[in-house]
Amino acid sequence: HKPGRKGEKQNMLSKDKIYQTIYKYLIEEEGIENLDNLLTTWEVTDPTKASSGVPALITLCAALRDEMRSEANRACGKANIERAMRAIIKNAPDHKRQLQGAIVKGGKQYACDGHRAIRLNTPIDLPAPPVPCTIDFERIIDEARHNATNPLETPALGELKAYIKIKKAENKAKYGKGANKETILWNFGEGRPVVNAAYLLDIMTAFPDATITFSTLTGPLYFSHADGEAILLPVRSND
Repeated sequence: HKPGRKGEKQNMLSKDKIYQTIYKYLIEEEGIENLDNLLTTWEVTDPTKASSGVPALITLCAALRDEMRSEANRACGKANIERAMRAIIKNAPDHKRQLQGAIVKGGKQYACDGHRAIRLNTPIDLPAPPVPCTIDFERIIDEARHNATNPLETPALGELKAYIKIKKAENKAKYGKGANKETILWNFGEGRPVVNAAYLLDIMTAFPDATITFSTLTGPLYFSHADGEAILLPVRSND
């Protein structure tokens, strides 16, 4: 192999070409007819740590497809929104398979884990759930928007991150190995809701300057932003 001349482009395989080659091999040579379904539900892990043979190739395909999605979202300036959507999807319970992906309905895209939900005005490239979702997200979010009329102060993203970091350090000092079991709470003030700080951070990562309103101490908080909307269920607190 001789290096190209100065200014001459080198022939390098792109991710999509590698993906296309492996995808074609798995279908035509290995006879995997349900490859699309496998890739939808396949856990994205380090391909170098996968078992050999076909499972390793499927893992590589899943990883390539995931990275191509992320690159597309970064190119559109939607990296933070993608990060928040993925965090919500990842947190969906194992038994709620219809939430284990991004749902597109009526031209808008939803992610929900049972504690919070995001609705994007313009869908981004994310995997769909392995089974159809029957939840009426539009009604749930619209009801929250209608009921939440009391304003809340929007926390600064940096302030929220610092608060969580400090609390994690304090919990490790107090509880040692059991620190991860302690939920970090964000209190919006006297007579106002208390929420899971990590869940709040995910929403604020997507919508850092969102307007936040609430109805009651037990009703969902509503987030309004130019890119979409979100809701977050509060937690009960004796403090």
